[in-house]
Amino acid sequence: MHVLGKYKALLKNGYSVSVIIPENSVLEKRFKTENLPFFSFKKSFFLKAHRQPSLKKLIAKIILEKNINIIHCNRAKEILLINKKKFPSVNVIMTRHATSLIKSWYANKFDAIISVNKEFVDLAKNNYAVSNIIEIPPFFTDYESLNFIPKTLDRNTFFKKEFGIELQNLPVVTQVAALSNVKNHTILFKAAHKLIYEKNIYFNIFLCGDGYNKKYLQKLAKKLNIEKYIHFLGFTEKRIDVLYHSDISVLTSKNESRSISIMEAALLKKALIGPTKTGVTYTIKHNETGLLFKNNDEEDLAEKLESLLNSPKLQKKFGQSAYELVLQNFTSQKSLNKLEILYKNLNSL
Repeated sequence: MHVLGKYKALLKNGYSVSVIIPENSVLEKRFKTENLPFFSFKKSFFLKAHRQPSLKKLIAKIILEKNINIIHCNRAKEILLINKKKFPSVNVIMTRHATSLIKSWYANKFDAIISVNKEFVDLAKNNYAVSNIIEIPPFFTDYESLNFIPKTLDRNTFFKKEFGIELQNLPVVTQVAALSNVKNHTILFKAAHKLIYEKNIYFNIFLCGDGYNKKYLQKLAKKLNIEKYIHFLGFTEKRIDVLYHSDISVLTSKNESRSISIMEAALLKKALIGPTKTGVTYTIKHNETGLLFKNNDEEDLAEKLESLLNSPKLQKKFGQSAYELVLQNFTSQKSLNKLEILYKNLNSL
């Protein structure tokens, strides 16, 4: 989503930009759906990501044909795919999403490093010899939330038509995240079980996303006897619609940088719940724009869900505050303004 958001922001502002994505990937599917131009390469699963001969050749070909002078990478070892000796005038920028440092041997080969987290920027400036290390919030297609107009205002009609779900007349909690261990859906399920069977607080949970943990989570929902409240929507282009028809947007990740789905929900004025000690704290200011629960603590998550589920007034208050925070600070245009300053700095070297 970050790649797609940055690509669209650059195109919209008149930049000649190319993007390379793996064949048969989720991202390629998204680009095709939106009829966006791209280059693709056939990834060899026998070789590591930074040891792809076809990708290395494709990068060199595009640099020459398109007269490329800036390349964005999302992983440190991707620097090995670019022949700096052959293309000395090309500036290579890495975007770092995690807060942990990478090896200096790789980091110092970049001309600039962007991070979505201030913590990483502070660490990097003290450990790397790179002159341009800056914080830029993640790009995302914010206009999808800001300009969203629902086809129907009726929640039940939407879920019946789009997903064939006969919705119970209960509040809706949505999580947009891959079904993987790091996203920690398990504690959401256990918190839901606690609220339903100990507090008689009933609600629907909609999961937008797919991943290797799907079967495990389906079995867990059945084991906890909450399967009729859990709805697996898979990877869906309707995530903005789903968020719009939700009451609360939650994220339960053990580790997370700045969550795009949380910012999308904020721009739809939804109440937010997320874990402490992660990048969601940039968006979720406790008791101001949402509620933070103790990371990986199902009891505390249950408590925070209970607070919001029992108070539509609080949901509305937090939703409005979250909207104002993201609109004023984290839109893609504001991120682009910072990126353009970086481009000017690199061109002046």
